[in-house]
Amino acid sequence: MTPATLIYNAGGGSSHRAPLEQVLAALTDAGFQARHRPTHCEQDVARVLDSVSGPVFVAGGDGTFRAAALALVGRPDVTVGVIPLGTSNNIARTLGLKGEPLDIVRSYENATPTPFDAGRVSAPWGTDVFFEACGCGVFADILHAYDPDAPKSPLRAVQALLDTLPGFAPTDLDVTLDGVAHPGPALSLLEVMNIQCTGNSMRLAPDAHPGDGRLNLIRVNGEQRDSLLAYGSALLRGEFDTLPSVTEHLLNTVSIPYTGQIFHVDGETRAQGMPGGSVEIEVWPAALSALIPHP
Repeated sequence: MTPATLIYNAGGGSSHRAPLEQVLAALTDAGFQARHRPTHCEQDVARVLDSVSGPVFVAGGDGTFRAAALALVGRPDVTVGVIPLGTSNNIARTLGLKGEPLDIVRSYENATPTPFDAGRVSAPWGTDVFFEACGCGVFADILHAYDPDAPKSPLRAVQALLDTLPGFAPTDLDVTLDGVAHPGPALSLLEVMNIQCTGNSMRLAPDAHPGDGRLNLIRVNGEQRDSLLAYGSALLRGEFDTLPSVTEHLLNTVSIPYTGQIFHVDGETRAQGMPGGSVEIEVWPAALSALIPHP
């Protein structure tokens, strides 16, 4: 039996349920002697993972993964296994984890580690790390209006859309990509993606790969926008990056002027308020080591 650590949070909105006792039993079936480390908040996650080593299994949604990953990033003695119990499960989808959670757990018997990149952010509000995406524009504004720290609510999500969209105006952002200036146009959306999806499974960068040592920049022209129907259809088809108003760049670094706009870092928002300076983002290759099951 391989000693392992389990972080468990089944508080998300997933329709797939896996009680703690069943997860522990499935890990035993897969050859792991897992110790459950109870946590009550994100600070608890960092505390209990401070001195662990070896496999760490994270049962929950993308927020739970982020809390654990922030504590484990840059630690070569740890590997991370994801058990999807959340609503969107963007990280799990990226790693190809599909099916019932307990079946996924048992499949870790034949797992191998693979590099998982991250993004490092230096901004007026301080330093940050993201695993899904970081960006500004209409999605960040809607997320801020929704208040991701409050309990999840479809009604609040609709209200956030209604409050944000009518008054939203594109922003002129002359970004610098790998040291080369890329002027305007005014943008409705700017997302630096480490994986294909962010938010509620929005597949903005279908070609993004978290282990390629690069980031994908997605920009939406705010002056030549496609229709909402076109955006929605393209997201469903996995072809968002092919729309006429969308441009994509593969890069290592990006510098974004900070004019006081709201940014999101994964599922959290940052609102500094005082314009000036820039938001500097760089890829952090192989920041984590993720376990990938094999059939």
